[in-house]
Amino acid sequence: MEGLSAYLKPELIWFLVGFAMLIVEFAAPGIFFVFFAIGAWITAIACLAFDLNLTAQLLIFLVSSVLSLLLLRRKFQRVFTGTAISTEEMPSDEFIGKKAVVKQTITPGRPGKVELHGSTWTAEADEPIEENEYVVVSGRDGLVLQVTKQQKEQI
Repeated sequence: MEGLSAYLKPELIWFLVGFAMLIVEFAAPGIFFVFFAIGAWITAIACLAFDLNLTAQLLIFLVSSVLSLLLLRRKFQRVFTGTAISTEEMPSDEFIGKKAVVKQTITPGRPGKVELHGSTWTAEADEPIEENEYVVVSGRDGLVLQVTKQQKEQI
């Protein structure tokens, strides 16, 4: 029994709990358990640095897990989920004819930004187009959209 107690240190237990949560994350849908893994690892580091009682350990785990969930979940979801496809797989005419709003002024030779379907895209035009003007997508070169000013009667 004495040999086993050498392995039952709080920092090792918290590290293993975090590792188990990471394994569960791979089996569970969505991104959720990874934040508890982060909380467990933060608690393991705190146990290495300080001699903490169980109440303090649980408080650190709870606070760090909730904070990581609140602060990082949206960023993790954008990185690890979605239907991201490469530009080669995207149909070249998918955006042609679609309306967009200019978010950063576009001038010839200097690209700007447009918002299309809730995403911001780099855009080029042959004429100056100011912010908040409507444009129509006329082409695409990789991730850069070619746009033209939308005529008043098209609005």
